[in-house]
Amino acid sequence: MDNLGNHTSQTEPLPIDGLAAIQLLEMFRDPDHDVDGIVEFISQDPRLTAETLRRCNKSTFRGTARTTDIFEAVSRLGFYELYDIISASLGVDIMSEVPPQHRPGMAP
Repeated sequence: MDNLGNHTSQTEPLPIDGLAAIQLLEMFRDPDHDVDGIVEFISQDPRLTAETLRRCNKSTFRGTARTTDIFEAVSRLGFYELYDIISASLGVDIMSEVPPQHRPGMAP
C-alpha cells in the first residue's frame, strides 16, 4: 500500500451528506440516468469522491494506471459498485449514531 493509502486507512471517515446520497441512489433507479449528473453528485461529496477513487485504484479495477479523474473512476467501477459505496457509507453513518450498547453484537 502506498503512503497515502496508509494515512487514509488510519483516519476517521468523513461524514456523508445523507440527503444527497439518497438522491443519488434515486438517480440509479432511473433507467435513463444521467452519468454526468451522477459524477457531479459524487464530486460534491468529499467522502464519496475519496471512496470512489480509492476503490477504483485498487488492483481489481485499476488496470495499468491509477486515476484521479472522477468520471473515469465512475466509468471503471460501474453503477453496481457505486451503489455499494453509497449504501455502505450511509450505513456507517447511521450505525455511528447508534449507541454501542444498542448495536448488534455489542451487548454487554
